Amino acid sequence: MFSFHSHSGQFCMHATGTLEQVVQSAIAKKFTTYGLSEHMPRYLPDQLYPEEAHLSTRDLEGMFDSYLAEAQRLRDAYRDQITLLIGFETEYFGSQSIQWIRQLRHRHRLGEGPEGLAPVQYIVGSMHHVDSVPIDFSLELYQKALQVVGKGDWKRLFERYFESQYEMLQQLQPEVVGHFDLVRIFFKPAVLDASGLDAASPSFQLTDHLWSLVKRNIDYVVSYGGLFELNSRAWKKGLADAYPQRDILEYILEKRGRITLSDDSHGPKDVGMFYVPELKQYLERMNIKEVFYLAPKEEEHLVDAGEILTTSALSETGSFQHVIVKSVPVWSLDFSLASEDVSYK
Repeated sequence: MFSFHSHSGQFCMHATGTLEQVVQSAIAKKFTTYGLSEHMPRYLPDQLYPEEAHLSTRDLEGMFDSYLAEAQRLRDAYRDQITLLIGFETEYFGSQSIQWIRQLRHRHRLGEGPEGLAPVQYIVGSMHHVDSVPIDFSLELYQKALQVVGKGDWKRLFERYFESQYEMLQQLQPEVVGHFDLVRIFFKPAVLDASGLDAASPSFQLTDHLWSLVKRNIDYVVSYGGLFELNSRAWKKGLADAYPQRDILEYILEKRGRITLSDDSHGPKDVGMFYVPELKQYLERMNIKEVFYLAPKEEEHLVDAGEILTTSALSETGSFQHVIVKSVPVWSLDFSLASEDVSYK
């Protein structure tokens, strides 16, 4: 079992527990590979969340360096029990963010990072803002994005989300695409416009124009070999499907896109959250027979490494330089312990 999207209360203000407790929980639940992907730092004061009012941008940078050092310690300490991959989740505030992310990633390449800091092996390419307004922190801020960015029209908000996502995808080519359609997170009756649509319902439909943007973004990720996560945290938000919703997922599968699994855990008790029965049933309902995962680059030299799938990411993005992509049949995954409540130190 595996996941490539996780957070801890040690390095994320809205999560719980320590990073080591998250790792211990993953081991107890029989995960074989677990990706550590704390949020990247933000560099301007107006990019801080309300919960971070007592912090400075310099604090966030220091916290990120501490995360990399701790992740490296845990990877070494538990290497006989689990494969830990060290990454981070992106933040996007427009074109300037691309340079921040590229510089951050290149600074921590294998063998090139500052002494004592772990290398970044992969990134989760995510969108949490639209035109710098947060969309997933709270319903109130989502409503602000709907009014400020969308001018009260949900279709304009969605359009800006997928347009910004496309720029992020092109410039970064993330190994894992995080919660592809996060923009629907709070799109429920409380924030509906006159259309009466509800993104929590399986019947929620995008307009033809929005579909053209979604398909373009998916086609691009498929073209370089990126992985689309099935993010089980959507069920905690009351949505009918994991991210992405089923019609989007159907198109990804039609295009032979690579699907991976992520719990988007925000603490040790979230590890494997909704893997059983929801995620398992979603895989079955969508007739997904094979899923994909990242493995350390050094595994490509192992005799029993199995088939390594090709990617075509650009070298300047840093994508897929330190990980390889492998596949595994869904029937071979052990979901039995994924959602159990286990104790941790």
